[in-house]
Amino acid sequence: MTQWIDLLPKAESVVADARKNGIIIATAESCTGGLVAGLLTEVPGSSAVIDRGFVT
Repeated sequence: MTQWIDLLPKAESVVADARKNGIIIATAESCTGGLVAGLLTEVPGSSAVIDRGFVT
């Protein structure tokens, strides 16, 4: 199984691309229990592109 730390470079890329393209991100998760939002918010400066996350 992939460790979350292995996914951090992908999260950094998503945040950088969102910032470059003026995209705001919201997540809606269930089975992941907030993993995606958690990874994205580990990236410094991510608050500029992360709007909110829902775990339902």
